[in-house]
Amino acid sequence: MKFILPLIVTVTAAAIAYGVDLPKMFGAHPWWSQKAVLIGAPIGIVLAAGASLLNLSHITRSIAFILLFAAAFGIAKYGQTQFAASYAEDALAGKLWYFGWMGTAIMASASVFAISNR
Repeated sequence: MKFILPLIVTVTAAAIAYGVDLPKMFGAHPWWSQKAVLIGAPIGIVLAAGASLLNLSHITRSIAFILLFAAAFGIAKYGQTQFAASYAEDALAGKLWYFGWMGTAIMASASVFAISNR
């Protein structure tokens, strides 16, 4: 019962992000921007639910997931700029871009879950 409201809030936020293609608006590749939400949201929910079982405060979990979200977004943006600057030849930058967006989606849903789970 403890996870019902955070689950509803997180799934609703993920559905909105998927519907308006939010990752694409912030720089994800159009081919896999919505896939990042579909893959990342369930993983983030499980991660945040597991973290809520630890003896950490609500604030500590929320701040940790927000910081990890910022780091993942930074990695995604770095990969995007380097991949574009290399004229799509830097494979590592492409992987940073792709997996950075997966991490961003995971940490975004984990952040929403952690913030709404008091």
